[in-house]
Amino acid sequence: MSAGEVTVVGAGIVGVSSAAWLQRAGFEVTLVDAGPVGEGASFGNAGNISPGAVVPYTIPGFLREVPGWLLDAEGPLAVRPGYLLKVLPWILAAVKSSQTETALKTSRAMRELHRGTFDAYDALTRNTEAAALIERCGQLYVSERPHTAQGSQIAQFMREAAGVKTIILGEREIREAEPALAPIFKSGMLLPEHGRCKNPHQLVQIIAREAGRNGATILRGKVTGFRTNADRVLGILLDGEVRPVERVVIAAGAASGQLSAHLGTPLPVEAERGYHITIADAGVMPRIPVSHCDAKFVCAPMNMGLRLAGTVEFAGIDAPPNWKRAELLKEQARRMFPGVRMEKVTQWAGNRPSLPDGLPVLGAAPGFANAFFAFGNSHFGMTAGPVMGKVIAEIVAGRKPAIDITPFSATRFRGA
Repeated sequence: MSAGEVTVVGAGIVGVSSAAWLQRAGFEVTLVDAGPVGEGASFGNAGNISPGAVVPYTIPGFLREVPGWLLDAEGPLAVRPGYLLKVLPWILAAVKSSQTETALKTSRAMRELHRGTFDAYDALTRNTEAAALIERCGQLYVSERPHTAQGSQIAQFMREAAGVKTIILGEREIREAEPALAPIFKSGMLLPEHGRCKNPHQLVQIIAREAGRNGATILRGKVTGFRTNADRVLGILLDGEVRPVERVVIAAGAASGQLSAHLGTPLPVEAERGYHITIADAGVMPRIPVSHCDAKFVCAPMNMGLRLAGTVEFAGIDAPPNWKRAELLKEQARRMFPGVRMEKVTQWAGNRPSLPDGLPVLGAAPGFANAFFAFGNSHFGMTAGPVMGKVIAEIVAGRKPAIDITPFSATRFRGA
């Protein structure tokens, strides 16, 4: 007997994971996205799966680096001319969240959300082609400066407090761990319990396809609003027409802030622009993902080639790409991997859904009995996605979620 119907808005890793877990909870599922399945931020990321990702991007000391990044045309952070005043409140909120006590709370919440990622992926992909796309291979962090790859003292404290295993590497150990790298790195850190997805786009498509085989309806169309009555959502406005719903989960990535506002909960979701290049037939390939700590990007071995992904640009959700940001990644590829061939390079730009404290929103939509939020993963979507899907299914089903969702409440920004 069906537990009822749920419409999931958004077909990235969070949306398709939610759909799959909701089916397991006995619900009939409709999955809706404005574009093809998995072609938002889930398409363009570096594929890192990091159960030990416990260090927020905004921690004490990060503000000292921001002016240098902004003044450096080749730096990891850029704000599009004319957008600074609009994004300034978000930046100020991020600065506030970087205070020690808040950052430590964020770190603990990240650990709870991320630690079960491999178990959740195992459950979602078992007996499917997607299982071969997940690998527990470790990740390597490197820096061109001595004693830097492991991060600040508070970053190290956060990992130690969370029980995250790390191995500190010197110059010789870096070359032994990753012979493909140029001999320019002075410090390194190996996270052996981390891993990767060999093709994030394919992974999302397979999970969605399995949901379809299990009876899910997959629709393409843009959701722009809702029809409501008191404390219930009666329908979604899909391509200008009302489609009735019993329950709705908002997992629409960077567009989720606009949708939450339509439900009376405006949230500071920023479309944090990221870029990648993927080099086919590169001639060199790292064995595991490598994060360049100085320039803030990731080099990822994938089954379609060598991908370099990263950089942060604030420009607005509808701004056209600035492909000069992708060109910077090409220069980094040449610097990191001597002899890399660049004849076959594709580039991509997309929007990460980011909230200023670095945590997603996960749980019931305030004021509604049948609406739920699951979005805002910033740089950690591939890690958090399968766990968020599991938790949202538990919440929709009326069960106690496996993790404490208090830190992810949609009401935490009220009065901020």
